[in-house]
Amino acid sequence: MMISMYLAYADDSGDSGYENSQTRFLVLACFVIHESEWQTTLDKLIEWRRKLRDQYNIPVRSELKAEHFIYGRGPLRPLGMNRHERLSLYGNCLDFVASSLPVQTFAIAIAKHRINNRSMDPRRIAWRYLLQRLDKFCESQSTQEHIMLFPDEGHGLVVRKTMREIRRFNQIKGSFGDPINIPAKSFIEDPVSKNSADSYFSQVADWLAYVAHRCDGVDPNTRVPSDYWMRLQDVMLEDVNRVAGGPAGIVVWPRA
Repeated sequence: MMISMYLAYADDSGDSGYENSQTRFLVLACFVIHESEWQTTLDKLIEWRRKLRDQYNIPVRSELKAEHFIYGRGPLRPLGMNRHERLSLYGNCLDFVASSLPVQTFAIAIAKHRINNRSMDPRRIAWRYLLQRLDKFCESQSTQEHIMLFPDEGHGLVVRKTMREIRRFNQIKGSFGDPINIPAKSFIEDPVSKNSADSYFSQVADWLAYVAHRCDGVDPNTRVPSDYWMRLQDVMLEDVNRVAGGPAGIVVWPRA
C-alpha cells in the first residue's frame, strides 16, 4: 500500500505563564497541507507576497507576522499605514488563505485562568491536544496517511517530548467513559522546528494563531475584529470540537 503524508505547520499566541502573564489563554493554531500540494502552495504564497510588494511596497523576503498588522511593526513600520489599513490588509491575507490555499486549519485554546492545578504546564496540555487531533485527522482519511509537524522555533523540546509520549501512551476517553490507551501512529520523525523569518508557511500559522486567540468564545480584544477567525470558515477542521462544542474549529480547555 502506498503511504502518503500531510505536513502540519503550527505556531502559538499568548504565553504559558500563570503569574504576571498578560494573556489568559495560550493558543496554538496549525494548518495541514498534503505533500502533493506543497510546491503549488509555496508558489501561491510567493505570488501573494509579490502582490503585496507591488501594491504596498512590502519586501517579498521580509517576515510578515500578526503583530506587524496589529502594531504597525516590521516591514509595515516605514509604510505609514493607519490601523484601519493594516487590519484591512490582515483580513485580505486571511481571505487569501481561505480562498486560495489547499489547507485545513484548527486551533487549541488553553484557558489558563480556569486551571486550578498550577503544576500543569499549559504548553504540554496544548500540544497534546493538538497532536491528538492531528493523529485523528490522519486516521479519518480514506487512505493511509502520515504527518510531519513543523512548529515555530521555541517549542522544540516540549513538542518532541509530548510527541514521543503519545506514540507510546495516548490516553483518551473511551465510548463508555473509561480511559483507553491508543498510541498515535501517524507521525513521521520528531518535529522539525522552523524559523518563521525563513518560512512563509510558518508566517501563515502565526496569522492564524492570533485571530484564533482573539476570536469570540476565546479571548477577544479591541486590537483585531473578533470575527476574523471566521474568515477561515471554509478551511476549518470543525470536527476537532464537534462533540465538545465551542468556537468553530477551536478546542477550548478547560470549558467554562
